[in-house]
Amino acid sequence: MLKGYRKRFVLFNMLLVGVALLLALAAQGVYLFQSSYSELRTTMQLVVTPWGGMGDRLREDRDAPPEKPDGESKKPRGETERPEGRNVVTAFYYPDTDEVSLISNGADDSEELLAAVREAAAQEASFGTLPSGAWIYYKEAGPSDCKIALTDSAYLREKQLGVVLMLLAVYAGAMALVFFISVQLSRLAAKPMERAIEMERQFIADVSHDLKTPITVVLANTGILKSNPDADARERAQWLDSTEAAAGKMMTMVDKMLTLSALEAVGRTVEKTPVSLSSTAERVALELDALAFERGVTVETEIADGVTVAATEEYAERICASLLENALKYEPPGGSVQLTLTADRKKATLAVQNRGSVIAPEDLPHVFERFYRGDKARTAQSGHGLGLPIVKQIVDLLGAQIHAESSPETGTTFTVVFDCAEA
Repeated sequence: MLKGYRKRFVLFNMLLVGVALLLALAAQGVYLFQSSYSELRTTMQLVVTPWGGMGDRLREDRDAPPEKPDGESKKPRGETERPEGRNVVTAFYYPDTDEVSLISNGADDSEELLAAVREAAAQEASFGTLPSGAWIYYKEAGPSDCKIALTDSAYLREKQLGVVLMLLAVYAGAMALVFFISVQLSRLAAKPMERAIEMERQFIADVSHDLKTPITVVLANTGILKSNPDADARERAQWLDSTEAAAGKMMTMVDKMLTLSALEAVGRTVEKTPVSLSSTAERVALELDALAFERGVTVETEIADGVTVAATEEYAERICASLLENALKYEPPGGSVQLTLTADRKKATLAVQNRGSVIAPEDLPHVFERFYRGDKARTAQSGHGLGLPIVKQIVDLLGAQIHAESSPETGTTFTVVFDCAEA
């Protein structure tokens, strides 16, 4: 399932980025095409402009042979070096006689070129492509002549082809990079899902394990009662008490699961009010003193007076009771549990410490996960692994923070930091 999700993620990401990149490169390509066209026009205009006033001289001297003083050839009057690298042919066209004078070095006065000059002179626009498509022209009409610049349209096509190839190379390289990044992102995005699926599998396994024993007891006792209809009242009461205890365990776990599910509901909020955390902590410590005595554990308290936090009475009491019960559960007989409450102007800190129990470092990051009981010593104690996850959800709803610390020197400490209520 996750493999298919990752493939869809990569394909969707490639499609989204590919379309956006294609549009951007297409816009860039249109701009570059227009820019090359405009650049060519400017170049051809610069080629034509310097020939102003030379049309008449060319007409007068077009038949005169070139002079060759000192044995060196001399260029005919009116012929000048053309700009390099542009392959632009310049010419004068005389409408009254339909004559053409080429003034570019190396220009071949073929019929095709002469026809192209006459065709350019006949166009209305000053710049464009001839109808034949073979030439691009620029012209400036004078009183008696027309200055014309021609270049093979293949030049512009080659330049635009180069732009297209460059943009395609950029697109291919960018898409390859996007593909690589998408694959990496899909792996990162799939990790929480893999973790959630693994937790779901573990959740089902733990629920099945925790329900299997009491269900087995209920079924066994029911079978015994059916197979011994003549049993005396004492025996029947024993089996019924065992069935009731097993059913009670199942009900307790189901209640906790429903509580946790309700706390995790999307969009759930609580209306916080000022709550005296000092009074709540003292009351919970007093109520659990009997449980501590039964387990042979001492409860030590250090509670600051007048600590008021933004919470609800129910949730504040539940946090204190759950953390203290958890500490008493795992503290060996003869040990002690410390309940501390301190505060400053903005924050109140509630800490519950049991010195005789240590959580392994590899288990510490998972103590707030459902059904997690990694430590075998702690697993041996009764419970379903739902108490701390419930506390974590309540703390999150209140906008507080909770964390756990554990070491052989100090034992295990759970600390909750509340926002103090405004005076």
